[in-house]
Amino acid sequence: MASLQSSPSISAALLALSLASCASISAGSGPLEVDQESWEATGAELPVALVRTPGQERVTIDEAADALAEADVIFLGEQHDSAEGHAVQLALTKAVAERRGEIVLSMEMLERDSQRLVDMYLDGEIDQEAFRSTARLWPNYQAHYEPAVEFAREGGHDVLAANVYRPVASRVAREGLDSAMGEVWAAATVDASPGEYRDRFDAVMSGHGGVDEEVMDRFFAAQCIKDDTMAESIARRIACDPGDPPVVIHWNGRFHSDFGLGTVERLRSRQPDLNIAVVSMLTDVQLSRPLAEEVLNQGHYIILVQAPPQGAETD
Repeated sequence: MASLQSSPSISAALLALSLASCASISAGSGPLEVDQESWEATGAELPVALVRTPGQERVTIDEAADALAEADVIFLGEQHDSAEGHAVQLALTKAVAERRGEIVLSMEMLERDSQRLVDMYLDGEIDQEAFRSTARLWPNYQAHYEPAVEFAREGGHDVLAANVYRPVASRVAREGLDSAMGEVWAAATVDASPGEYRDRFDAVMSGHGGVDEEVMDRFFAAQCIKDDTMAESIARRIACDPGDPPVVIHWNGRFHSDFGLGTVERLRSRQPDLNIAVVSMLTDVQLSRPLAEEVLNQGHYIILVQAPPQGAETD
């Protein structure tokens, strides 16, 4: 990893992609101390750790935030079902906001067509119940993402509904990329060309078997329209404050940002001079084990979530 400067028919497969994780794990000892409010807000239970790459040093929230606060854009790559990982993301978001004073909370989990609803909620024009019932929120929004949105609302920070309108991505997966070009809720340009990102996508998706090349091309295009739309959304928001823009903290499934690929490389293609930081996440790990070399390239920092005790119930 470079330095900091530098449709229902397809939903199961794409969800598996967004939840994909490695089996290799991290070094060090002792759990990470996360502020109690972040921990309680997301219902976290298991020990967590935060490591800085490539040296695998255990760091605190404050130590990571000191460095991350220097970035223009911070990608917080996650496992969508990890309460513990979300607690660390929330703590990092709060700590960076303390250092920078103003942030933009950008989210894969909110789609462009909902931006007006998001703004109305932040401005007090609609209440929480109305927002929840109209914004087409993810099933785990209240448990895992609402605490971050509430933090932004209470602190006067903007929230960016960054992702493509979901039916557009589903159409691409069924009909191909041409079917979505010109859509107002999608990026103006989409790059679905071969390369490392496509290779990694194919490697993850191959576990589902029986997917021919033409179908895989459409699935990849559906992935890419999300990446390019999120990147374009972030780039446009930064352009709104050309003098001294606030740091953008973008929450997304980690495949969208691991290894500086996906949304990260799409953002770099639009604004090459941005200082971008990437945080990744691994769950169900043993905190005492060292990370494999490949894992160290996922991000500048990696959030690690301890595997539950054998036989314990999980969500």
